[in-house]
Amino acid sequence: MTTAQRRVSYGSTMSSSSLEVPRRQRPAKRSKLWRILVVLAILAVAVGWAIWFVRTPDDLPTSSGTVEDAGVVDQGLYVGMFAVGDDFDRTLEISGVTVDVESEGDVEVVPQVCRGGTISVTTDAEKFCAELVDVDGAEFSEGDSIVLLVSASQATEVEIGRIEISFREGIRWGTKEAGLEGATLTFADHTPGTVEEPEDTTSERPEPQEPRDKPSDKPGDKPGDKPSDKPGDQASDQTTAPA
Repeated sequence: MTTAQRRVSYGSTMSSSSLEVPRRQRPAKRSKLWRILVVLAILAVAVGWAIWFVRTPDDLPTSSGTVEDAGVVDQGLYVGMFAVGDDFDRTLEISGVTVDVESEGDVEVVPQVCRGGTISVTTDAEKFCAELVDVDGAEFSEGDSIVLLVSASQATEVEIGRIEISFREGIRWGTKEAGLEGATLTFADHTPGTVEEPEDTTSERPEPQEPRDKPSDKPGDKPGDKPSDKPGDQASDQTTAPA
C-alpha cells in the first residue's frame, strides 16, 4: 500500500508540473487608449483645417477712397463701390451684398453688378455698363463692378459704409469686405421750374432813330456823312435832283 501510494503521489506530481503553461502578458489598456486619442486628435486637426480653408477665401481688394455727390428726390443715383480690372483672375459666384446705410429719411439701396464697366456717380448707368444684373447668383470676374442704386423719397443725407460680399469661389465660400470705404450722398427737393412765355411784340415796331454822329465827324458834318466827306457835304445816302 505504501508503494502504490507513492506511485500515485509521484504520478500526480509529474502530471501537475507538466500541465503548467506560461501566461502571456496582455498589452496595457492605457497604451491602447493613448493611441486612440492621438488618432482622434490628428483627425480633429485635419477636419478643422479643412473647415478653415473652405470658409476663408482670399480677401478682396479694398480702398480708403470715398465718394461725395448730390442728387434730387425721387431720382436714383448709381454709385460705384467696387471695381476690378482685367488682371483680376478670379471668378466669384455672389450670393448677396450687404451694406450699412445711415439716413434720417426714407432711402432705398439696391446693389447690382455692372458688367464690363465702371462708374463713379451717375443717374444713367446704362451708358457705362454693358449690362446691369441683380447680385443674387451673379458671376463676378475681370472688368466687372458692383454699384449701388440709391434713391430717396425726401430731402436727406445718406451715409453709406463699405460693402460686404458673400460669395463662393470653387470649394471655398465666405463673406469679405470690398471696394471703397464709403460714400456720402445729399438728396435735395426738386421743384420743376416754370417757363415764362415771351411777350407778343409782333404788333409793335421800333421807331426809326436818327443816325448818331461818329467820333470821326468834324464840325459842320451832317448826320450820315462818311469820314472822307468834307464839311457841308451831303450824306451819302441822299441824292440831289438834276438841274
